Amino acid sequence: MGTTSYIFKRILSAIPLLLIVSIISFSIIRLNITIKNINVSLLLFPLLTLIFFYFLTKLKPWYVLGLSSLIFFLYFSWHLSLFNLLPFDIFIKNKNLIFVINFLFLSSFMLLYWLQSYINKSTYVPKIVVGISLLIISCSISEKYSINIPVSPIILKAGDPLADLRFNPSISREILKTEEIRLGLNEPWHIQYLLWLKGLFHGNLGITQQNEPVSVVVRKPILNTLLLSLCTLFCTWFLAIPLGIWAALKKNKFTDKLLAILTSCGMSTPTFILAVLGLLFALNSQILPVGSLTSVNFYSMNLFQKILDLVKHLILPTTILTLISIAGLQRQMRANLLDVLRQEYIKTAIAKGLPTSKVVYKHALRNAINPLITIFGFEFGALLSGAALTETILSYPGLGALTLEAARKMDVNLTMTTLMMGAAMLIAGNLIADLLLKFADPRIRLEG
Repeated sequence: MGTTSYIFKRILSAIPLLLIVSIISFSIIRLNITIKNINVSLLLFPLLTLIFFYFLTKLKPWYVLGLSSLIFFLYFSWHLSLFNLLPFDIFIKNKNLIFVINFLFLSSFMLLYWLQSYINKSTYVPKIVVGISLLIISCSISEKYSINIPVSPIILKAGDPLADLRFNPSISREILKTEEIRLGLNEPWHIQYLLWLKGLFHGNLGITQQNEPVSVVVRKPILNTLLLSLCTLFCTWFLAIPLGIWAALKKNKFTDKLLAILTSCGMSTPTFILAVLGLLFALNSQILPVGSLTSVNFYSMNLFQKILDLVKHLILPTTILTLISIAGLQRQMRANLLDVLRQEYIKTAIAKGLPTSKVVYKHALRNAINPLITIFGFEFGALLSGAALTETILSYPGLGALTLEAARKMDVNLTMTTLMMGAAMLIAGNLIADLLLKFADPRIRLEG
């Protein structure tokens, strides 16, 4: 399979995963449930539906699933086109034209998945679609023919995004009502999600509680976090790989034992402890700046001074995140290389008189580093969550600190955007890792 085709298929397969992540995240953020009755039919009908779906997938041929999924997707695109929340909705007055635009966009997007499943002779996507559609139908039936058992009220609520305004006596009810409509809080949960999803499909990330476009608010923090992540990845791999090789070659010697002690300390030390220690060191020594990415007079500096100022601000957060990441990677590199050095072909190469350096760096290292490349994909995505606490303590203007602040304020659009960025970074990291594996080991074939 070609690299371009593989990347295209991986991106297509990642989109349903991102949708599932967005549904779960949105449910947690906008959780607002009051349970006064237990609907027995809500448990009974979906269970019967799953049983029916199981026999349907076993007995019916592929085209039934494909046709059912196509009908459901077309209905979903029509249902989604009823909500007008896009920028061009303001300029286009013809509602039929808006419906056609949404219908064509979503239908072509969903047909792409259907055709991919048909070409690959796979029922994966049609089964998911048909299963979801049957569950939705069963839930609708269970609501219509409900069997309720009264229970003590159970309230599950994530929080109120307008709590600060409600406790402000100077804010009138009219303003609160306007804010609820502006943020879509007056709509049911699933309508809010569909509105957010529709805007996302058309590049509209929504607005924050401060009435600012989310795309503008997250632009600079995303660049700052990506810069910090790339610096951390470079420093981690630049140090961990040589240290792991050195420890493996010096097995059970003083160097190996010293590195084992240091890595054990690094792995057992929480991130926030290192961040607080780094903050105290910077404040007391005044050697490294804390609190931003650049100095106040940054724009009055020349090019060399700007680069030096940027590096000085990156040293502290990069060092903290590198110390946390380097320990596990160094140990993994050591263990992999020792395992490869025990292989028969390595012993044969040494017995034939090949130099040890050539055997280690040309033959053993290439096979030992493959598992680390796989870890790279997870490390790339985990840097966002690992950097959140560090960015908050050091007042670094990145995406992690912005995510925590948005979650605290219950800013739905901003929180969803930052969470989806984290999921996208994880998927991108795994894709890059697959391509690097192909480059490092020609025996590996890309299949998707």
